[in-house]
Amino acid sequence: MGICIQGSTLKEIVAERERLFAETGCAYGLKKLELVEKDPAKFMRFQMRLVASCINSRESAKLISANPMSMVQGELLFMLANAEGDVISASYGLAGHIQCMPFIIKNIAELDFEDNPGIEKGDIFSCNDPMYGPPHNADCYTWMPVFYEGELVSWTVGLNHIVDVGGIQPGGLGVVSPNIFTDGFTYPPTKTGANFKQHKWWELHWKRRTRTEMFNVLDDKMRAAGITSLHDRILEIIDEFGVDYYRQGMKEIIERERRILVERIKSQAVPGKYRYLQLSAVNYKGTLGKLWPNSNRNWLIHKTGELNIRPDGTLLTDLEGLTSEGEFHANAYEPAVRMLTSLGMWPMFAYTETINSSLLYMTDWNIPPGSMFNPQNPYAGTVMGLGVIAGYIFLFHNCLSQAFFSRGFLEETFPADGTAGGYGAAGTLEDGFQWAGGDMSLITCQSQAGNPFHDGFDSSVCSPNPASDIGETEVVEFLLPTQVHLGKKLIPDYCGHGKFRGGLGIGTLQMVNKPGRSLILNAFAATDSMGACAMGRNGGYPGANDIVVFVNDTNIREIIEKESDYPRDFVEIREWMEEGKLTAGDVQIYKGPTPSIPCRDGDLFAIAAGSKGGWGDALERKYELIENDIELDWITRETSKTVYGVIVNDEGKVDKDASDQLRKEMFEKRLERSMDAKDWWKQERDKVLEKGWHEDVKNMYADCLKYNKFKNEFFGMWQLPDDYRIPGYKEE
Repeated sequence: MGICIQGSTLKEIVAERERLFAETGCAYGLKKLELVEKDPAKFMRFQMRLVASCINSRESAKLISANPMSMVQGELLFMLANAEGDVISASYGLAGHIQCMPFIIKNIAELDFEDNPGIEKGDIFSCNDPMYGPPHNADCYTWMPVFYEGELVSWTVGLNHIVDVGGIQPGGLGVVSPNIFTDGFTYPPTKTGANFKQHKWWELHWKRRTRTEMFNVLDDKMRAAGITSLHDRILEIIDEFGVDYYRQGMKEIIERERRILVERIKSQAVPGKYRYLQLSAVNYKGTLGKLWPNSNRNWLIHKTGELNIRPDGTLLTDLEGLTSEGEFHANAYEPAVRMLTSLGMWPMFAYTETINSSLLYMTDWNIPPGSMFNPQNPYAGTVMGLGVIAGYIFLFHNCLSQAFFSRGFLEETFPADGTAGGYGAAGTLEDGFQWAGGDMSLITCQSQAGNPFHDGFDSSVCSPNPASDIGETEVVEFLLPTQVHLGKKLIPDYCGHGKFRGGLGIGTLQMVNKPGRSLILNAFAATDSMGACAMGRNGGYPGANDIVVFVNDTNIREIIEKESDYPRDFVEIREWMEEGKLTAGDVQIYKGPTPSIPCRDGDLFAIAAGSKGGWGDALERKYELIENDIELDWITRETSKTVYGVIVNDEGKVDKDASDQLRKEMFEKRLERSMDAKDWWKQERDKVLEKGWHEDVKNMYADCLKYNKFKNEFFGMWQLPDDYRIPGYKEE
């Protein structure tokens, strides 16, 4: 006898769900939505009760016990799943995680958890191991079964992004980790509590394996409190509506939402194949070689994607051509891909009355085994695979924008690009107190690319990740006592230009203040400096790169004592140094993730991210928009002249006659520089034949040629002979 309906086992009901969908194309085989059709008002009340319960549990739990990041920034989520593992409703917060829970439940079913260690009323289970469902080990899941009259009917789930995972680098987003052994505290599905309470030994693990043990214990208690509260609310709802209605209603929510999503794609998008490419870098060479020889290299990550919009409204994303798994931090598994990329679907077509697992029923993926998002090595490092997956969020933003635009929709276009700015920190204060932490306050600051009818929204207001906000600077300074903010602002000119410009990126500048005996910082920036996917549409410019700057041995304390002003972002650092007002012993500039950097008192640390591509030719931008940008200090006079061909007087008004003439001259110079496409192709083909690329580019091509699809397209594009080979490439 199993613990599920009519004595079925958990493994049996999960298999039955998959069989019914495969045979019928409908979730749970539901060709008719009986409860919805019979009494839609009652069904809506039922659904909203579930949503309200999740929200109530979230807000109650974080007030009972939570670290300040969870309290202020909202990096958490509470969910209700049915017995099969489909998420039926969720609170607001890290919404993408609803895609992971079905994988977690399927895994514990296949691991026979029902028999050993057993699944009983009041049990608490925990997991952060990406192999079993969570996206990376900084996202910690805690869940509890809900039994009604002896039958498993649901799971209540809580998760949040913890401050530190105990990896080789401090924080929860390390960008140096060759394998799982350096990722940090990673635990597979584990029964960590009973009788609605976590075991004492579980708390000891957090204290021994992570740097910010106090915060992590608080978070674990928060998750346990939230799922227990939600457990009780769900039993009340079952008593009100009846268990039969409850079981059937959860299934109908999934199927109804699946139908809605499919119809939106069918009605708005032109079917077809939409292509995408983003490049990013992992730079380990010279950093890890003595300890991990296989990691003593750089990788140019080839993130190819083909979005197939089918006539029936379903989507297939083909990643054939993706870089192979490697001994680096950026590997991931399918649940992580599903989780993060769903953030590209919510604003495009997957906005629903209650977020749930319905996306899993109309989206398919081809992720080749052995690629970095389907590693076959069980010890592959995955601590920051999400940083590389982030680009695929915007495959959907950009490709679906093209599909909608092709059908005549303007308002529905939403081309955007991923961004994340943050860092991990660890140190020892003067009194010997060891501490660690991290700042992710810019991770939810996503700006928007230019649209076909208006400028993109800036980083301060637009995010594909429905977390609460970017956090409060004062709280960050409280958690990170060595960091003092000198600036946190949108940066002028830091955008993709065009007829409609992309949203401005945001940046922060901090001063290191009395770090004590030691301090290290490691920063990350998700777009990794190359090939940002919102590269500009219809003649628009690409967005500017992310940037991280460390300025050591400065005179900033003297400046603060003598001046009423000081630099506030990386641009002003450069200006102050050019003017000789700011001096420095050393300046380190990174265009993506950094190794751990030792810092001393008075050092400056700047990071900027979120610049987005423009839409349309910059020479077609209306003069009144330029004047508005100048007035608000969004672009400088120099940029208005060199990029937009617009001359502005001291009052910020456009000289129309002079600007008309300048634009004409700039357009004519374009024609002079232009090249016939045939000549360009011959020129580039010679480079391919000579194989005279940088070592990292050559290694990337050699790796990608193992895929037949990439090989056929590469050979076809450049009309290469059959015996053409790149060193390192081997026939399969």
